[in-house]
Amino acid sequence: MRRRLLLLSVLLLLSLSAAAAAQYSEAPMLRELVEQGLLPPVEERLPANPYVVGPGDLIVEEHLDWQPGDYGGTLRMARAGPAFDPHVFIGSNQPLLWAPGAFYFERGIQGNVLEGFSVNEENTVFTFYMREGLRWSDGEYVTSEDVRFAFEDVMKNEYITPVFPAKYRLGGRADGEPMELEIIDEYTFEIRFPVSYGTFPARIAIEGWVGYTDLIKPAHYLRQYHADYTPIEDMQAELADEELEPDEWYRLFIIRNVNNWDLTVPKAIGFPTLYPWQLASTEGGIYLYERNPYYFKVDTEGQQLPYMDRIVTEEVADFEMLTMKAMVGELDYLGERASLKSLPMFLDQEKVEDFKVVIPQMHRTPYTVFLNLAYDDPVWREVVGDVRFRQALNMAIDREEIIDMFYMGFAALPQTVPSEYDPEQAESILDAMGMAARDAEGWRLGPDGTRFTIHFDVASHDVDMVPITEMIVEYWQEIGVHTTYRQIESSLLGVRQGANEVQATAGWTHENIWRASGSEDFLPGPWGQIWRLWYNTGGQQGEEPPAVVKELFELHSQFVSSLIGSPENVAFMDEIYQLIHDNVLFMHVVENSSYPTILSTRLRNVPDRGQWNELGIILMYSPEQWYFAD
Repeated sequence: MRRRLLLLSVLLLLSLSAAAAAQYSEAPMLRELVEQGLLPPVEERLPANPYVVGPGDLIVEEHLDWQPGDYGGTLRMARAGPAFDPHVFIGSNQPLLWAPGAFYFERGIQGNVLEGFSVNEENTVFTFYMREGLRWSDGEYVTSEDVRFAFEDVMKNEYITPVFPAKYRLGGRADGEPMELEIIDEYTFEIRFPVSYGTFPARIAIEGWVGYTDLIKPAHYLRQYHADYTPIEDMQAELADEELEPDEWYRLFIIRNVNNWDLTVPKAIGFPTLYPWQLASTEGGIYLYERNPYYFKVDTEGQQLPYMDRIVTEEVADFEMLTMKAMVGELDYLGERASLKSLPMFLDQEKVEDFKVVIPQMHRTPYTVFLNLAYDDPVWREVVGDVRFRQALNMAIDREEIIDMFYMGFAALPQTVPSEYDPEQAESILDAMGMAARDAEGWRLGPDGTRFTIHFDVASHDVDMVPITEMIVEYWQEIGVHTTYRQIESSLLGVRQGANEVQATAGWTHENIWRASGSEDFLPGPWGQIWRLWYNTGGQQGEEPPAVVKELFELHSQFVSSLIGSPENVAFMDEIYQLIHDNVLFMHVVENSSYPTILSTRLRNVPDRGQWNELGIILMYSPEQWYFAD
């Protein structure tokens, strides 16, 4: 017997009833378009039951003094580098489902783009209820036909989607049975699995930054690029523009399709979305996002969101320039890209500029070392594949020094891996495993009798990434392991990782926030890309991993299948972290860090200055409720 989630049946329906009783209102710029006959009235643009944003909906109530806002204004931001903008992406991305504060799954998962859902007692059948009257940004209605199209014509099309996504297979496994879809009516559909998939609601809520675009696509727009609906000759001009042959229509479809990760790139211009703002232009490195007149959320007074009319984000050369623009008052929101080393400077400048400094918690590990355990070299694999070698390198990292130098105390020693600093013990371990011999320059030799070298390829993902890498290199050199690094562009790093050409790198993981939903961040990535490929393709590609990695895959599958928050669910995750800890599969340098960000003093529904006891990513998720006050 199907059961409505408690949060949906009580809290959400009560809030919807309150909104329905209110008279809807809209931004003045939209009201003018209605008066000119260019837009339908606001009540016709909203779904029958819009999502009501109030205290505790986007940011939990104890962490924010929320108030209904005022319309108008342009949010000024900037980004280091072209195209992809993580802050606009997170700030506009809309998942199918939502939990209070995004990650508090234990407080109940509720509707977002979808109105709600129910699940049978076995956690095998998930029934989803769409918002009747929901519209795409071009005014067309969203119905279950958009779900059927996304599943049958895109996800199941072997040309458009060569590998059916593991997330939508039983247990999140590449070899698991694919989900089954049944369309019940125009606004209801069911997704079925043969046995329990208890974390599925969380995995389509926010895990992995998922949006609605996997399961809901604007069929009315995309059919023009799909050969099942449009003759090839009608696509010929656009195929020629992209230098594609007629039988490559599916490549044209992929180019024209906009998934949630494409929100901030030029191809998103003109594509129907469900986001609060949509990309309008990209001239001169200035990206302009304008409000979506059909956005499906309102506040507790019936005001259609978002409050702000536009977002403008400027492309700048690097993180230093980004920081300087924020410090001279040219930005309304900096985001998560500044180093804590800049905090004293921010606090001094706060006294003379119209901004306030907020220090939220970081949602990810700020720096993690990845040794590629699957790098294609037999000597490398023999050495790095020995857990003692990884234990020694991990023990040689002076984490306290890094915390003092880069995080000013706003971080903690990691629990995921051992954090003891003992370089003498590290050297003893290396000696014991057969690496006592050194060359004429004092570097340790590998089992082949030649100098053993670790080479880092590292991208400047944030302002601290390269400087911390330099310190890691020094720590390992001090115990006799020849270590070097080079800084490379992030897209090139991705290409080299995909080709299994990277020995070591640095980055971050998010498993601390995905812990309740079944994070895949702890699965092989930079530390074993070809093993992950083997897993994702059911053994058809990549390389079969060693037993300990297979065990990690199996524990992950069992976790994903179990019910969120159940004793079994928690026990599986505990086993996963114990396995990572004991085998040092990767090395977190610090955990639970914070970062400084800057917010205009004119912004409301944002934190007060000083340390904020909440994840900064949640602030990034909430700009639709920000507003300017004079």
